Amino acid sequence: MNTHRMVGAAAVAIVIGAAMPQVLALGFRNPDQDARATGQGEAFVAQADDASAIYYNPGGLTQIQGTEFTSGGMLSFPDFRLKGAGSGAEMDSMSFIPHFYASTDLGMANSPWRFGLGVNVPFGNQADYASNGPFRYTVTSADLQVINIQPTVAYKFNEHLSLGAGLNIYDATTALNSQLPPPFPSGHFHFDGSGVAFGATAGLMWKITPQHTVGVVYRSPFTVNFKGPTDVNAPGVIKQSNGGQTSLPFPQSVAGGYAFWPVPKLKLEADIEWTNWQPLKKLVLHAPGSEADGETIPFDWMDSLFYEFGVQYQVDKHWTVRGGYIYSTDTVPNSSFSASVPDADRQIFSVGLGYTAPRFTIDLVYQYTLSADRTVNNGSAADGTWLGSVNSVMITTSLKF
Repeated sequence: MNTHRMVGAAAVAIVIGAAMPQVLALGFRNPDQDARATGQGEAFVAQADDASAIYYNPGGLTQIQGTEFTSGGMLSFPDFRLKGAGSGAEMDSMSFIPHFYASTDLGMANSPWRFGLGVNVPFGNQADYASNGPFRYTVTSADLQVINIQPTVAYKFNEHLSLGAGLNIYDATTALNSQLPPPFPSGHFHFDGSGVAFGATAGLMWKITPQHTVGVVYRSPFTVNFKGPTDVNAPGVIKQSNGGQTSLPFPQSVAGGYAFWPVPKLKLEADIEWTNWQPLKKLVLHAPGSEADGETIPFDWMDSLFYEFGVQYQVDKHWTVRGGYIYSTDTVPNSSFSASVPDADRQIFSVGLGYTAPRFTIDLVYQYTLSADRTVNNGSAADGTWLGSVNSVMITTSLKF
């Protein structure tokens, strides 16, 4: 492989590495977008009774009176490593994922219409490995942010049925780094890319009776075409800067939930979510005029499922406690497994506490993610047994007017 082709292969591999969140949930999705929901294991589709309904189920917005502003974030401390490979094969960089939502009835409390705006990061985060580690020719550092700006509207048809829909405006950026493989001494690759894409979210909430509610939410697929400069520098051998681009498809998903209130203070909910990763077959680098044009990296990812169970109990008019459990199936097959996305089946446990005042609420969550040990054998540097866990804390606050 000549110089251009090796650089092209590195570029595509690094774009893959950039798309990895620290929690490794559902490939490279970030499902944790509000503390009330995360405290219940994301089993919130059939409840969705605060401004985060913009994300979890837009149909739920019709439950909110007045104007509400909600904001917060999740701080995660991951520990993913290849067993026996030393500190150079460990990823333990802290990550932070923020969220913001606003909803309003425009001062018309009896109106069936509700309006909202959400800003969150549903995909991407950062990955860091040692510059002298076994994965240095695939990824040393990578950062991806896919910011979702979502104007939303909801309509209440009657006391039982509400529908909502939002336009997703995705603004994606990435910064990527790796070492160049031999024969480049101290060679370094860097890529900065950005792109914009559009999608849609739609949700339905059906209150069968005061004790039984069903919710459904659909999120459409979208594709980001990353474009930007690529810098290649190997002292005394090569120094160049070129343009490049590659398209990364993001999945559609469907979630459905059933909530049951045996008594007014106690809610039980079970949800299931399907994420359609199968269209992600391969990634192709387009670099016209370069021998690297057309370089391809296989994905062949599998669809994944999220099984979510949550409970919420209102202790009194101020305090609420929550708990949740999730089982998530892995997305990445053995054949295309790499250090960039060390995916595995996961169990996720969460506990939460909320305090409510007349115009203010604060919710706190602790979450623990345990990845199943996964043994890989595909002839790559990632061969061996992978271990993983994440400790996370989240806070969300709301103001109501």
